[in-house]
Amino acid sequence: MYPQRIGYDDVAFRWSDYDVPLWTRPNTSPLRWNRARQDPTQYLSLSPEGSWAELIRAERLRTLRELNLVSMPMWVLRVRETNLADYSTFELAQAAGFPPEALVSEDYERCEAEAERLREQGYRGVLAPSAALPGAVNLTLFGRRLTVPWDYPEAGLMASFVRSKRLAVGRPPDEILPLVRQRGEPHSLLQSHVSATRSGAVPKHERSE
Repeated sequence: MYPQRIGYDDVAFRWSDYDVPLWTRPNTSPLRWNRARQDPTQYLSLSPEGSWAELIRAERLRTLRELNLVSMPMWVLRVRETNLADYSTFELAQAAGFPPEALVSEDYERCEAEAERLREQGYRGVLAPSAALPGAVNLTLFGRRLTVPWDYPEAGLMASFVRSKRLAVGRPPDEILPLVRQRGEPHSLLQSHVSATRSGAVPKHERSE
């Protein structure tokens, strides 16, 4: 059983302390959708709030004083992709036979194995709930991508090219901090999904934009 294949034609966001937000080399560290030294994997969010939340969670920031020390570039990317696995809600994952809790688990093993299976079937990435900000959705792209200028001519765009520009260098907004699901904390939407499933009334959450 495989997830629905969908396209995505819109902007996405990523914080990055590198010169560019995308890369062509294999990831050196294992993350949710890649094993170490596997093909390049790009991690994006569909909203700037989702991207900032990922930074807060990754760096284990818990106070406004810690936020004030952050100075990080935020990038916007114009993404046009097809053949994405649609795990954007826990309901869709369950319907496709993938355990919903794995999408936001601290243990990446099941997602890493699923990413390998999806790559083998020609999927170019996956939409999935954010582990850091309940209600937000992340977009992970499989394979190498090249950053090109925001005004790069349409006629010259190739499948691996992604228009990108740096929005600003700054810090996460104060109001995001209390909304972030820190490591070891429960995921509120996953809890709602599990409760609804047990009661036989699974809610249909709309994908965050």
